[in-house]
Amino acid sequence: MKKVALIPAVFLLACMVTGCASFKLGMYDCMINADRSRSDLKTGSVDIGEQNIAYLERPGDGETIVLIHGFGANKDNWVRFVRHIPRRYRVVCFDMPGHGDNVKLGDKTYDIDYITGGFSQAADAMGLKKFHIAGNSMGGFVSMLYTSRNPDRVITMCLLDAAGLIAQTPQPSDLQRALEQGQSPLTPTSEKEFRELLDYAFYKKPFVPWPVIPVLADRAVDSSDFTQKMWRDFHTSPTDIVPMLPGISQPSLVIWGDRDRIL
Repeated sequence: MKKVALIPAVFLLACMVTGCASFKLGMYDCMINADRSRSDLKTGSVDIGEQNIAYLERPGDGETIVLIHGFGANKDNWVRFVRHIPRRYRVVCFDMPGHGDNVKLGDKTYDIDYITGGFSQAADAMGLKKFHIAGNSMGGFVSMLYTSRNPDRVITMCLLDAAGLIAQTPQPSDLQRALEQGQSPLTPTSEKEFRELLDYAFYKKPFVPWPVIPVLADRAVDSSDFTQKMWRDFHTSPTDIVPMLPGISQPSLVIWGDRDRIL
């Protein structure tokens, strides 16, 4: 009996050691779904013509808050953040075009205008008439551009380390220095580079259970060619947001952090 009881444990250990792909993915999906469930987030998608845009949604009786992730990220970046938002608010977390569960269209130019346009169509398709908007990094750029072009739709805006803006700090960040040297930390092509990307993202890394990082690294490597294309598109035809900022009258919170303080 003892030998029989040991078989599942031995199998589990073997899968963990060998990194069985199907086992890793199964464990990852279970963890992600459990995390979403804890935040009362349900998956959905909306058709905007040439593609479906995936999203997570938490129902609420009050106003709507829309959360927009950064470059190379996806809607699940907000799952634990949502738990700190009062329950009365409805929350929608979109995958931006070319990200997450959305289709990757090789014939499209994923500059900020295209990405913002896809988000705008998704918001229209979901019937989001008026909402609060918050974006991180690229999502901050999308938030500013959308708010500038649709001032009657946005109640308030929150920007977290927004792209399109340059923080006035005494020293450039590690990421800024890397980009100035021609490196591209946001488009990892190996698990090593993906783990280095996490070093840029976190000053104090949170505990992340196995197999989340290996699965995310595998996905980043598998899509690295397309991610590099998006990165080139994003910088090939940039839209300057700075001249548009004086026209944004919505109450706005800008958060810019470094290793020692929040600016």
